[in-house]
Amino acid sequence: MSDFIPIDLQQPQPVEQRLPEPPMPPDVSVDLMEDPFLWNEIRAIIENHIATQPRSLQAHIGPSELGTDCVHCLAAKLAGWKHANQAVSWLPFIGTCVHEHFERLFRDLSEGTDQYEHRWQTELRVTVGALHGINDGYEITGSIDLYDRKAHATCDWKIVSDRTIKTVKATGPSQTYRIQASLYGIGLTRMGETVERSCVYYLPRNAVSLASAYPVEMPFDPQPGMWALQRANMLKAFMDTIRMRDGLPTLDAWINRLPRSSTHCFDCGTWVDDMITGLPEFDPPASRINVPSEWLALIPLIQPTYQPNNQ
Repeated sequence: MSDFIPIDLQQPQPVEQRLPEPPMPPDVSVDLMEDPFLWNEIRAIIENHIATQPRSLQAHIGPSELGTDCVHCLAAKLAGWKHANQAVSWLPFIGTCVHEHFERLFRDLSEGTDQYEHRWQTELRVTVGALHGINDGYEITGSIDLYDRKAHATCDWKIVSDRTIKTVKATGPSQTYRIQASLYGIGLTRMGETVERSCVYYLPRNAVSLASAYPVEMPFDPQPGMWALQRANMLKAFMDTIRMRDGLPTLDAWINRLPRSSTHCFDCGTWVDDMITGLPEFDPPASRINVPSEWLALIPLIQPTYQPNNQ
């Protein structure tokens, strides 16, 4: 009888190890969330601060408004109309905060380093022209975000959405911004400064970096700004004449009939005459007044857009 003992050569099967299940997250009930009682007060403080900024309280028209293609809103501002339906401007305030930070940045660079000494001037106040009425008028002033004395260039920051940047890439800067840049150059030349370039820098409001910023730099051209000044003065003369001849209600009715922007206007929809319902008892008086034909004949003379041949 053999002493051989058979050996089972089959490899042992690994024992399956199960990881423990993670604990279930605790139930969160919305009942644990309290109605905010601090936010209303904090929001009111913020919105009051925004509404009382110098830009929000500005009564006279400025360089940033003269270039609009909305003749109706341009006339409404020249007439001193108050906005009837406008929320506190949160998005422009974001831009204001960026402007204030850049103002400190370039001012400190210009004052504190040999490399940039006296090169930059921030928030430079300039007079771009004057508005002449029959009985009143005023100088039109504005502040240039940044003037580069070395490059003889005006720089304007625009804190905008991705959609605006795409539009600018496709069609170029808006008429409003091109004329604003032209007016700033005019204001500087009136001070004896040299201006060679107008720069508009579109900075992304929602991006994580400046990689998607879109810079626009162009030779300074005073003609668009001069056209805007002439148009504003012509419109003001028409308005003063209508008011003196037929009274303020007729003037308001005439402004109501002026053409609106064919593109986009931030002010459209915020005036009293934009609240027309078609029901006479609820509509503003301007919508119910017949405007004499002699005043209606003036409307085609006011060009909404700048063309080199309509200076």
